[in-house]
Amino acid sequence: MIHAGFIIDNPVIQSRFLVLKSNAETDGKGWLLEVHRAPHSGPDIAEHLHLTWTETFEIISGAAHYKLNGVKGTAKAGEQIVVLPRQPHIHPWNAGDAEMVYRHSTEFDQPNSQAVQDGVGVLATLAGLAREGRVNPRGQPKNPWQLAVTLKAAVKYGNYDARLPLPLQNFLAATLGSLAEALGYKAFYPQYLNEH
Repeated sequence: MIHAGFIIDNPVIQSRFLVLKSNAETDGKGWLLEVHRAPHSGPDIAEHLHLTWTETFEIISGAAHYKLNGVKGTAKAGEQIVVLPRQPHIHPWNAGDAEMVYRHSTEFDQPNSQAVQDGVGVLATLAGLAREGRVNPRGQPKNPWQLAVTLKAAVKYGNYDARLPLPLQNFLAATLGSLAEALGYKAFYPQYLNEH
């Protein structure tokens, strides 16, 4: 169970995530994370979209680049970036020489405690795989079967890579993702979810 105070360190994407609010504090309506990004660290996730979630990024310190609806922008401390459902985006990344910190909150259209646990669980699992050298420089699993189960977990809650057609991702999640699960791969591993 991921709870407030849970910390996720990912050395590959040079990010630290502190869970400020999990489903217990939000009644399953989303999460609140404090994200620390190292100087000059690039994007930590590919361009993507959420079918029903609204995301807000509040820059606490430093300067950030981000991408929203295909347009790259810059934000500084005190500014917010609001991403509505179905808007392609890339989370803020560090645009400066000092650590950049932002708060990342999600607001679901319907309460869903399992979506909170699974969403943050994917971050924790990818960080655990990163510490073991099992991800590529962009932070994605090297093993295609592991990538397939990660995709299946994302698609389950309407989270999609913005670069591929949604029906194709649904098909890959249903076929390759299910086959990967049959082979023993998991989107979440207990050893990464119970570390902190």
